[in-house]
Formats: sequence, C-alpha cells, structure tokens
Amino acid sequence: MGTAAEWRAGNPAELGKTIARLRQRAGLRQEDLADRAGIRREYLSKIESGHATEQLRSLFMILRALGNEFAVVERIH
Repeated sequence: MGTAAEWRAGNPAELGKTIARLRQRAGLRQEDLADRAGIRREYLSKIESGHATEQLRSLFMILRALGNEFAVVERIH
C-alpha cells in the first residue's frame, strides 16, 4: 500500500511550482506532461512559472470564498 505526500498551494504561483516539482520527479519533460494532459506545452510553462491565467486565479478566489484551500496529494507507491 502506498503513502501520500501533500502540498498546500495558497496561490497559482505555488501551485505552478508544485506541478513543476511533481513533473520533474516523474522524469517528464513539459512537452510529455502537456501531451498527457491534453494541453499546450506553452500553457503548462505559464502555469509552472507562475504566470497563471485568470481562470487559475479565479479558482483560488472561489475556494477561499468557500473557506477552502487547494492541496495537491502525491501518491507514493
């Protein structure tokens, strides 16, 4: 049975750093992850570098308004 590691992301820039860290741990290039996710590599690059789109900022605002936060849980096998 695997364990999990959790990171809290308080803003889109922190989320982008977490995504980049997880991608690197998985040994993936941005192009590889973008292909798997069905998005453009340029968009993934913007997310990872903290230049998030308005939609990501809106997501964090909605979660805060609901009294919640964003967390990423990495499954460790």
